Amino acid sequence: MKYWQFLLFVGLSLQCDKAHAETGLAQSAPVKQHLMGLSAAEASMLLIKLKEAQSSLKTGDFQYFELLAGSVASFEATKISPREAFLAVPFDEVWRIQRVRSDNRLWQPYKLSYAPKGVGQLYWDIEVVLGSSGNIERVLMVYKVPAPS
Repeated sequence: MKYWQFLLFVGLSLQCDKAHAETGLAQSAPVKQHLMGLSAAEASMLLIKLKEAQSSLKTGDFQYFELLAGSVASFEATKISPREAFLAVPFDEVWRIQRVRSDNRLWQPYKLSYAPKGVGQLYWDIEVVLGSSGNIERVLMVYKVPAPS
């Protein structure tokens, strides 16, 4: 358990360092992250796993999880590979993380939302499934139009 506490501390420290480094950016206020059905610690652990998976893919380490991405046929997002789409997501900027109920005790799904052009615009709806071992089993990304308000 101490290993996870250490990872949480490191993850939160990195997020704080990034926030301080970005104070001069054009965006006036960051979008507040919405957590649904999970704690901040659990959300942080999930984001750490996703960032580690990105890092491993970038360095050429073999990853065993399924990676799928798509969109409406005419959207620009269909012109890039699922790997490129996954590597392009800055998981620190995900604005919604939701723990999804599941009847399968071996898999724990989560839903994340990332809007590259801001909330209310086209966004990535990302489903992440962790297996019983806590490893990423599947990442499914769909670039879609937001629901009408």
